[in-house]
Formats: sequence, structure tokens, C-alpha cells
Amino acid sequence: MAGRWAWMLSMALLLPIGLPAGGARLESSKSRQRQPGDPLLAAQATGLRREPLVSAPQVLPLPIGQPLQGLVRWYDGQYLWLRVTSRQGRGWVRIG
Repeated sequence: MAGRWAWMLSMALLLPIGLPAGGARLESSKSRQRQPGDPLLAAQATGLRREPLVSAPQVLPLPIGQPLQGLVRWYDGQYLWLRVTSRQGRGWVRIG
């Protein structure tokens, strides 16, 4: 009799895990991947430049987390640049 109660109690504790109302989720957590057309986010504070050159003046500052829309990539032989549109305007950002 005691073994039966122990079995019923263990099943009552284990079975609700998969139910939607409580317990852990059984599906593995999936990271969301960026889709084409999704905005990029500025990972560090930087500035939009007028031209894809390190010596070019910064036109507008970009704070961290600013959404950006990529337009054109440019490699100058040393750095990879991306022409972007933000809420403030358009410009070039060095990304590599």
C-alpha cells in the first residue's frame, strides 16, 4: 500500500512539468536570428561619417542601441564600412 502511494505521489510531482500551466518548458530555447530587412543595432557609441574614411568628420553621433538600416557595404582595403540610415540621417559607419 505504501509503495502505491509513493508511486502516485512521484507521478503527481513529475507529470505537471509538461503542462502549460506550470513547470519547466520542454522545448529548447531558440535564439531569434536576424531576418533580411530587420534593423541593425549600434553595438557601441559611434558617429555617422560623411565618407567611408577614418579621417572623415563625424556628421551625427549614434548612441548604443540606435536602430540602423544598412544600404551599401564598402571595403577600403583596411576597414569594412556600411552606409546606413538612422533616425537622424544617413552616413557611413565602420564595422570592421
